[in-house]
Amino acid sequence: MEESLILSEFDRLVKSGLVLYDDKQEIIEHIDGELKFHFVVTSALAKKPTLQASRLLMEENSELHQSRRDGSDISTGGFEIGDIGSTHFVAANKFCFARPHLMILTSNGHVKQYEPLHENDLQVAWTALTAISRNYAVLYNCGQDGGCSRLHKHMQLMPMPGDSFAAFLDSEDGKEPSVPFHWFYRRFESQHVTPADLTEVYTNLLKEVTRVGKGRSQHADSAPPGAACPHNMILTNRWMIVLPRRQAGINKEAGANAMGMLGYIAVATQNEINNWVRLGLKETLSKLGVSREI
Repeated sequence: MEESLILSEFDRLVKSGLVLYDDKQEIIEHIDGELKFHFVVTSALAKKPTLQASRLLMEENSELHQSRRDGSDISTGGFEIGDIGSTHFVAANKFCFARPHLMILTSNGHVKQYEPLHENDLQVAWTALTAISRNYAVLYNCGQDGGCSRLHKHMQLMPMPGDSFAAFLDSEDGKEPSVPFHWFYRRFESQHVTPADLTEVYTNLLKEVTRVGKGRSQHADSAPPGAACPHNMILTNRWMIVLPRRQAGINKEAGANAMGMLGYIAVATQNEINNWVRLGLKETLSKLGVSREI
């Protein structure tokens, strides 16, 4: 998991055309109140399927069935970079808005994205973070309303922007911004964090998320057995955030995953940005998450 090796393999996959990454992407800033939003305009997302579309694609394309692990709806053939222990493996994300942009998937393709994270997931996430020298984040989009596009359980690994809504957590005297939704976070008091520590933090934060978010998501009535309250989890080697979600998007051009809820929103076109602005930036985030009075 050395960064130089990851970047080398990622660049090779981009050059081969297997991985879509736009090295000419543009970042456009918009300010709403005290919050600064960053829209990452990248052509790499133009063909990214939604959860429903990916299901239909897998049903119709037998080649994709052959290039995925048993039980999985994610095609990783040709994208895999290596294993992390015996329970997870790393693959490049085909539709990228960062360099690198990776997925950490369970080796068991039957484990689902609507389930909560377990200690082995968090242990693998921490192993990946501590093995990389730069500031990275592990992201988890739990459930359809949490912004996931595939059902095989996976986390994402990418560089953490330095000016997201969460930047205050990197400074002891940082001021928490007035985000228009509930979020719960914990700074780590020591760099010596164990998997049990991570699990305890995540479990406690998820309890708070469930307290304010249970039953409020768009698909709450049809949640499968064992499903957690839809949420996003963002983990760095300094802190963890968990936040409840009500829906993945207001419409097809105004949705967000975990990074989007922190103000970094990847889009394929300027029209998507215009749609966000028309709807209201903070107003949209309050509807994607569980709104709070600010």
